[in-house]
Order: sequence, then C-alpha cells, then structure tokens
Amino acid sequence: MSSAAPLRIGVVGPGLMGLGLCHAAAAAGVHVVLAGRDEAAARCGLARLAGDLDRRVQRGRLDPTARDAILARVSVATGDEALAGCVLVAEAVAEDRAVKAGVLRRIEAVVAGDAVIATNTSGLPVSGLAAALTHPARFIGLHFFSPVDRMALVEVVVGAQTDAATTRAALAWAGRLGKTPIVVRDGPGFFTSRVFAAYLDEAAAMVAEGIAPAAVEAAAISAGMPMGPLAMLDETGIALNWQQARQARADSLPDRFCRPLSWPVLDRLVTLGRRGRRDGGGFYDYPEAGVRRLWPGLAALFPAAATGPEIDAVQRRLMNAQALEAARCLEEGTVADARDADIGSVLGLGFPPSEGGVLAQVERRGWAVFAAECDALADLHGERFRPSAWLRAKARAAQGAQAASTRGIASP
Repeated sequence: MSSAAPLRIGVVGPGLMGLGLCHAAAAAGVHVVLAGRDEAAARCGLARLAGDLDRRVQRGRLDPTARDAILARVSVATGDEALAGCVLVAEAVAEDRAVKAGVLRRIEAVVAGDAVIATNTSGLPVSGLAAALTHPARFIGLHFFSPVDRMALVEVVVGAQTDAATTRAALAWAGRLGKTPIVVRDGPGFFTSRVFAAYLDEAAAMVAEGIAPAAVEAAAISAGMPMGPLAMLDETGIALNWQQARQARADSLPDRFCRPLSWPVLDRLVTLGRRGRRDGGGFYDYPEAGVRRLWPGLAALFPAAATGPEIDAVQRRLMNAQALEAARCLEEGTVADARDADIGSVLGLGFPPSEGGVLAQVERRGWAVFAAECDALADLHGERFRPSAWLRAKARAAQGAQAASTRGIASP
C-alpha cells in the first residue's frame, strides 16, 4: 500500500458555492481543505455542509455511509498555510472584484509554484482578476453551477495569460470531479451567464411592462424550461444578480453587460428587502408550510397593463432572447462552436434537452426564420433583438444551402 498523501484541493469561501464544491469533490473521492476569512468561518461552513448532508440522509436521498465518507474528506484550514499542499485552490467568495483580489493574493502567497489557482466567478472577467496575481499564467476560471453536486457542467474560462498547462490541468480536474467541461473565451459573463441573463432580464422587463408575472412563468414552463425565470431569479438570488449588474457598472463595461433591462426591477426589489429565496423572498413568498406563491406586492409595484400578450408571444421573447445571445457568443468567439453552446445551455441552464440545445433548435427551425422573428421582435420591443450582419449572412447562407439541396444541387 502506498504511503503517499492523497491529492488535495483547496476551497476558499464557505458559502453556497464553496460548500457545494466541497461536497462534489469529496463525493468524487477528492480530499478538500476548506478555508474562510478565519478558522471559525470555515468551521461554521463545514457545520452547514454536515447539516445539509444530514437532511439528505433523513429524506432518503443519501446513504449514511456516503455522508460519513464525504465529511471525512473535508478538513478545515486553521490558517492559510493549510492550503500549501493543495494542487488546485479555487476561490468562491462574493462577486466583488476587490474581495476576490484580496483572496487570490492570500492563495498565491502560500501555494506551491505549480499549483493551479481558480476562480468560481460567474461573470467577472478572469483576465481582470488575474491582475491581482504575480503569476497569472496558472490562473483560470472554473465556473461551477448550483447545486454543484448535481449540476454536470463547468465552464473552463481561459484568461488572456492562462497557459496551456493550466488549461489542461483544469480540464483534467473537471473530469476528475465528474463534470462535463466546455472551454470558453474570457469576457464579461462568459457564455452561460450571458445567455442566462438574457433570459432572466427579458422576464424582468415584461414584469416592468405590466405583463402578469404568472403569465411569464407559465410561458417559460410551457416552453420546456424547468423553472420560470422569476422563480429562477429568486433561486440564484435577486441580490446576487443586482450585485453583478452593479459590479459591471463599476468596471465601466459596455451597457449591454450592465443588465439595463432588469436593473430597475432588481434595484426596486433589493431596496424593499426582497433579495431572493435565501433571504426570505423575492418575486415569490416561501411559506414554511406549503408551496411558493407570487408575492402579492408585485401588483402594486408593477401595475398590470390594460391588455396582455398571448402566451406564444411571451414564449418567443424568452426563448429568442436566449438564442440571440448564444448566437452573439458564437459570432464573437466566446464559444468555439455551436456544440459547446448547446452543451452549456442544456447542462448548465436547463434548456429543454428535447430541443437539443439553444442553437440546435435554431438550426432545426432555420436561421432565416429565426432572423425574421428577431426582426419582428426588434420592431415591437427594441433594438436588442435586431440581428447582426453576421447573423443575417448566416441566415442567407443557410437559406441558399437549403434551396440548393431542394434543387438537388450540392452546396459548396
């Protein structure tokens, strides 16, 4: 039997995502060192993880032996030096550039020179965060999804200075943890957060317009989405989405990355203390006994319009908003090909698997049809839906190829 110490990874940040990463890694047989702002914070986080695992055991969702094995593989850092032997350390702290910079400097000061340093940010550009490090070549984004132990996707975000060895190591670790990785180019929101924000923001805009929140939710569910966008905003955290938009403004990013559609709604709800499910409620109330229900106060905040659209019109806005942003990501090289976009949308965003993915369903319907629908939406709801020159060219090429095929002529 080998006496070599097991490979260890470190997780800094004992919040929702950090604890989820500890759970996923330990369940995959990996030893984890959990660190917080101090030892007490890390121990409090470990206690929360134990409580969550206990609840799963009580509900019959986890075997008690598996629970014990997971907790046995997670240790608490008594100080930053406990991270020194980790081959990978990931930070999962608040989506605040200054906070992350401080944590990254702490990590780099103690880990070995060949250790990978990762951020779990869901949208802050990796290349910008890398400025906090002396050796940015070993820094990369590993964007996991919540709940980490159940969500299969991880976005591997390659920064401008990330070297090839770091990318290979990150991909290997994603596989070791049982995740399906897609490699995305660095930039605000990466791929999934951009597409997800387009979906959520279109829903928030409709609420502000006076479209019934229940109708927005029903349209999404009937289109095959696993959860309505307003419920999803509650789950991911209205305050988190608000903070992401505020940080984008602080970073002077282009307006399209600053959530202009949803900002008035998010800001109003956060001001009223409606910060999301974990903070007591947001678009929905969450009674201790019973199912969630839409918060009655929404009617006063966002009065109903005189007439509401048909459900298919609401669906078209929600689904085409996602597809159009995915097409922009393909155009800009954020994803290398449509396959990665489809994998990311199904495994990370809950896009209906029956559709094959966010761009597969456009391909099936036809790019020309999609472009025409977007033009119609732009005329009604704003230039954000207007197809780019790249998309129009793609639509013409697809239409030409289809016509040639119909005539029995091989397309070039």
